[in-house]
Amino acid sequence: MNKGVFFSILCCSLIFSAFPQSVPDFRRSDAIAKAVPDSVEISIKTLSDYFLANLFTQKELIRAYYYWTANEIVYDVDNMFTFRSSDNPASLIIETLRERKAVCQGYAALFHELCENAGIESYVVLGYTKQNGIVINVNHAWVVARIDTGWYFFDPTWASGYIMNGKFNQKFTNEYYMVKPAVFIKTHMSFDPLWQCLYYPYSAQQFSQGNPVRKEDKNFFNFRDSISAYNRLTKPEKEVASLRRLENNGVVNNSLADYQRYLKQGVEVDRINRQTEIQNKLVKEFNQAIYHYNAATFLFNDFINYWNRQFQPVRPDMKIRQMLDTCDYHLGICQNILSEIEPQEETLRQNMAMLTQPAADLRRNIDKQKEFLRDYFATPKALRPKLFGKYSSTH
Repeated sequence: MNKGVFFSILCCSLIFSAFPQSVPDFRRSDAIAKAVPDSVEISIKTLSDYFLANLFTQKELIRAYYYWTANEIVYDVDNMFTFRSSDNPASLIIETLRERKAVCQGYAALFHELCENAGIESYVVLGYTKQNGIVINVNHAWVVARIDTGWYFFDPTWASGYIMNGKFNQKFTNEYYMVKPAVFIKTHMSFDPLWQCLYYPYSAQQFSQGNPVRKEDKNFFNFRDSISAYNRLTKPEKEVASLRRLENNGVVNNSLADYQRYLKQGVEVDRINRQTEIQNKLVKEFNQAIYHYNAATFLFNDFINYWNRQFQPVRPDMKIRQMLDTCDYHLGICQNILSEIEPQEETLRQNMAMLTQPAADLRRNIDKQKEFLRDYFATPKALRPKLFGKYSSTH
């Protein structure tokens, strides 16, 4: 089962000045970003290669990525309410480069991929925002990256301009470049508190009300260790962990409730997929048991036909023993498989019961013939034919 993200991002109608601006000298990075040839903008690889060939430090590179993304991608006003899946970022990046417009998920995915290609640890963060002290109940996406030993936030969507009267006005700003977590939290709230990158993260209620976090009221949260642990998890495990943290942090608005449902859907889909995978594995194993049972039955019938002919034409003792041993080998595999399967579905349970009894009956008959062969091989060859009168083929 596939699940689609059911949230889209609205770039608010007027982006305001949230943070005091401090503008370092970005002239070299910005000049490189302005000079990107059209020929390299066709793919994420050629674009990455261009930047990596002309810039050499993480700070230079990430600045160029921020400048280029914010200035070259236009906000897609027509699709601001279009729900987009986040399960296939590669196709989203291709579309963003081709169309040169996107909503915030496209901006964030493209910026993140450039960072990743440069070896800059970064993550797309999903959440919601606040302006003029008011929570905007519309989902948003941005990026957090580790530069040197620090964690910083980037919002290339908000950096690109603003919407007024239903029209996008492109106006680049540095305000959302390399913002420290303690400042960024004033306007951006991640669904998963892990991505606040704060040792004392805000609850959803504290963010909504603008209340400062008091350290004495919160447990220390080592987000650095938690990010390292997060990277070792599978995708389903990440969703379970995110859901737990989200719910512990409070579900106080529609955006959080929507994302909570999305995560629960993902967890449920994974549960069903894992259950199906387990069931398919058990069915495959059961089919193997059937295969070995059928092989044992065919070979045993062949042995009995030979027994009924009183082992004529004559074969070496080793060959006769091998006939029964091969039956025993296949039946042993069948019974071992059956003993290890723990069926979780009634149909499989019934099918196993239908196979278990015939396999047990075949086991008894093979064991009887083993007993016969012990007597047969211990008897002088001249006297062996008389044994067939004392035994039946099924004893």
